[in-house]
Amino acid sequence: MGRKISVTILWHMHQPPYHEPRNNVFLLPWTFLHGMKDYYDMGATIKRHPNMRANVNFTACLLEQLDQYANDLVPDQTLLVMSKSPESLTQTEREYLHRTCFGIPQTMAAPIPKYRELFEVVRKAKAQGRPIDSVLEPQDYLDLIVVFLLSWCGPTLQQHPVVIELMEKGRDFSTDDRDLLIKTARAFIGEIVPLWKELAQSGQVELSTTPFNHPILPLLIDNSVAAQANPHRPLPDVRFQAPEEAQRQLDCGLGYFEQTFGFPTQGMWPAEGSVSEAAIKLFKSRNVRWVATDEEILHRSLGGSLTNTERFSPHVKDGVSIFFRDHFLSDQIGFVYSRWSKEQAVSHFISELEHRARAADSDSAHVFVALDGENAWEFYADGGYPFLDALYEAMTASDLIEPVTLAQYLNTHGPGIPLQQLKPGSWISGDFTTWIGDPVKNRAWELLSDAWMVAQDSLDKPEASRLRTLMLRAEASDWFWWFGEGHVSIHEREFDYLFRQNLRAIYEELDMAVPRELDQPIGDEKWALPIKQPSARISPKISGKRGGFYKWIGAGSSEFAQGSIHRLNPVIAKIKFGYDYETFYMRLEGVEPLKQFFEADGSLTIEIHQPTQKTLAVLDGQLMLDDKPVPQAKVATGEVMEISLPMKLLCAESDRFTLEFHLVLRTGELEAERFPWDSTITVDVDPYGFELTNWFI
Repeated sequence: MGRKISVTILWHMHQPPYHEPRNNVFLLPWTFLHGMKDYYDMGATIKRHPNMRANVNFTACLLEQLDQYANDLVPDQTLLVMSKSPESLTQTEREYLHRTCFGIPQTMAAPIPKYRELFEVVRKAKAQGRPIDSVLEPQDYLDLIVVFLLSWCGPTLQQHPVVIELMEKGRDFSTDDRDLLIKTARAFIGEIVPLWKELAQSGQVELSTTPFNHPILPLLIDNSVAAQANPHRPLPDVRFQAPEEAQRQLDCGLGYFEQTFGFPTQGMWPAEGSVSEAAIKLFKSRNVRWVATDEEILHRSLGGSLTNTERFSPHVKDGVSIFFRDHFLSDQIGFVYSRWSKEQAVSHFISELEHRARAADSDSAHVFVALDGENAWEFYADGGYPFLDALYEAMTASDLIEPVTLAQYLNTHGPGIPLQQLKPGSWISGDFTTWIGDPVKNRAWELLSDAWMVAQDSLDKPEASRLRTLMLRAEASDWFWWFGEGHVSIHEREFDYLFRQNLRAIYEELDMAVPRELDQPIGDEKWALPIKQPSARISPKISGKRGGFYKWIGAGSSEFAQGSIHRLNPVIAKIKFGYDYETFYMRLEGVEPLKQFFEADGSLTIEIHQPTQKTLAVLDGQLMLDDKPVPQAKVATGEVMEISLPMKLLCAESDRFTLEFHLVLRTGELEAERFPWDSTITVDVDPYGFELTNWFI
């Protein structure tokens, strides 16, 4: 038996500040919804395994919102809409419910028969070109609201008598049912903090926090630091430097954490793992013992490949220990294991940890895994809790794995290896391009800078409490995450609106004229659907070569887009598609040449949902259906993968139809990626329609 390796999993819990400043309501419901499951059940799962140790990070703005929900201090716009009588819902409110209630992963809806039924009704209506309103009656809306809320109930809340009764009832819910469910959920949210306080006091969990509203601290200190991490991206025209705001975010976060739990934190998870030497000095000035980020920052800081000693150890800079996460293992939980059975996933994770234990050359070796503690679980069977139970059981049973908290590790092994320099960056790609560096993100920084310049002389006045709150909220990283390139959300309009409303309120609080540009969305050009429909017939030669731009002019396309979680290194970056009278064409473009993936035991299936359900597979360079080659189909794989298949295979009855599909990539028998990751691609096929569309007089 080899030496044990210390292992820490850090679950990061965060929601943006959803407060709409003008009306003091929560504009979006995600804190409330995650409060019905993840924030309590993540702790309850750890508690079931007494030998398990873990770190959990709660942002202060999340803790504040949980308190406001538990005590009904701030109304929630979504709950207000849901609490109306179905007959009185406006068209806008009905559309909002469509977007919200039919926007969840079907893994959450599938266990509830009435929810599945409503999904199917809506799917058929869309396929027939009918508005959703035309197929939903008032009782359907009431049922939709209740089953939506039931789908968010985690294992603990599922055992509550109210929830049990509603699940057994199944349909035809009353307004009293709905109101009692909301009341029950609100009371349940009040139990979250006491549970985590108990776990922390027992030593099973170490709790930490983040600067108050989850800002990118290095960019608040001086956003020109982004050029050090990535010199190829343009910076805003106005340089933002507000170290005092960074300090305020830090102090408010530390203070609110201690106020909530009754004890101070030893460490902090900087928002998005964002670090710089200036930020480390600020942490040190507030006696923060440890912080954490991604191993890409360590690679950049040391200037090359890592020894096992360097890889499996924290490092210390200016008296602050820095843990660097294993991003492969972190991403496996966040993005891959949801497609596997829990047995396969746990076996793989334990095998990877034990492999690291055998490779380690020190008794102080440590593996650090850190990831979002909320958003992955909607894609797991049963909310991910069977997986987590099995994972914790296996970790505590292994002869080579020692679960520890970060503080426990430091108490035993010391602060780590001295680090001469720390390169600035975050846990995403090792830089700050997720939050700065494209025209929309940069414009947002300029608007924030303008507001900061007019407010800075007033922020420290005793009577400026609301002004300080507004500025802290405007500095949250979440707005910049959704602006511009990189991420897509059905709620981008709301995020854009909240950012601008906080800035507007700053000017109003100062009795100043609000700049007119704050009346207009910052990123509205990005709100079109991320699927581009074909604009002309195409007949490209199938070659697998990256060139051939002109052959694919007129094709539709869909690009990889992040949701509320961020995946590193997707296999597929873009798909193009189109057709002529007889053939449908696809072109898959990868981040790396796709031939590499398929030569390394990779495979592809095309899951078709409309017009008829079927599964096509690419095996040994052939397109297969029911284990037989598809006649007249072609596949070529090189830098890209190109596929052609007969239109009659997709729809034998008509030349005009709706095609709906998604792609699944596997490595061996295990699913590695789905594209799109949380939806499908829908193509309106009509090879004769382009004559009318493109006719000009």
